[in-house]
Amino acid sequence: MLYVTFGDIKEGRMREYQDWVKKNEGPLGKHAPRGWIYRGTWGSVFGFGEHDIAQMWEIKNYGDLDAARDHTDATFERLGEEGSEFFLPGSGQSILLREVGDLRITEPKKPKK
Repeated sequence: MLYVTFGDIKEGRMREYQDWVKKNEGPLGKHAPRGWIYRGTWGSVFGFGEHDIAQMWEIKNYGDLDAARDHTDATFERLGEEGSEFFLPGSGQSILLREVGDLRITEPKKPKK
């Protein structure tokens, strides 16, 4: 599954955020919660999209979300606090994606003719 978080950067801080990401991508992945794989931080191009930034993580199952809640790595917590300083409050949004072939599909019954 892909866990993707979106957000908007405070005015005039995009270059500083870009530098921060480049410096901290290694530690983000190294200190991630059990079961989490860092897949990168992405920025919108030419104003396409609703948000400035998307950060992507790969997880295997819903239990990995609990692992993140219980994760207490000091470096990871510090990075989360530092990174959050760049974002406009209230601009965050997240989505959890699963491969289509692995989805459980529930559809309404077709009406009888």
